[in-house]
Amino acid sequence: MHHKAKILSYFLLIALFFVPINQLAAQKLISLPDCNCSVRVPGNFKSYIDTFATDIGKLIYHTHTLTDTLLNYQLSFLDYPEGSVHSDSIDLLKDFFSSTIDASVESVKGVKKYQAEIRQFEYPGYLWKIEFGKNQFMKSKAFVAGTRFYTLQVFGNQKHDTSNLDIVFFDSFRFLDPNKINR
Repeated sequence: MHHKAKILSYFLLIALFFVPINQLAAQKLISLPDCNCSVRVPGNFKSYIDTFATDIGKLIYHTHTLTDTLLNYQLSFLDYPEGSVHSDSIDLLKDFFSSTIDASVESVKGVKKYQAEIRQFEYPGYLWKIEFGKNQFMKSKAFVAGTRFYTLQVFGNQKHDTSNLDIVFFDSFRFLDPNKINR
């Protein structure tokens, strides 16, 4: 009987080891020419465009979203008008990101668990996590490259927070053509 238990234990360990690998294998590289980027996700995005009239002019907000069995993935971007938000405006960006993070906490009526200043390539940004509702979480990575504001977000149930799929998504972001960054 001891031998069967040992074999079963090995089988369970092997099965647990391959679950993340199978999830990662399902990820595919998606190119988004309108965003000038590519990311690794487990399917195809649905795309939406919203236009907002603001004090600084009309802003066009692009959203690419996808839901799989574990998580919701979202990549958004918008171009700010010349002279408003720019990756070189370090002092302005601290307030900009602080307001962005506060607004995201407010939007889900959640609790911010952490935030950290980051660099996405050479561009300034932040990474933060919010917990909300009944065992839900949202992780966000946002940065400004030139005059374009990018946000990558992953939403899901807390039990999937340790899957590392958010890290794969966040770290897979690449510019298709760095020369096309709105400088």
